[in-house]
Amino acid sequence: MKNNEVYAAIALALHEHLGNNVHDIETGKITIAEHQTMWNLASLSMTAHP
Repeated sequence: MKNNEVYAAIALALHEHLGNNVHDIETGKITIAEHQTMWNLASLSMTAHP
């Protein structure tokens, strides 16, 4: 391993340890909101009679 790789690994570990990562602080509550897409659109789920 090169010295720069070691320094990069240490810097990343410190960055993650200090809480500077991509995860949000969660409240512990789960909210489910309906999101309309083309997959769950009722008018498209019915097939026309031939």
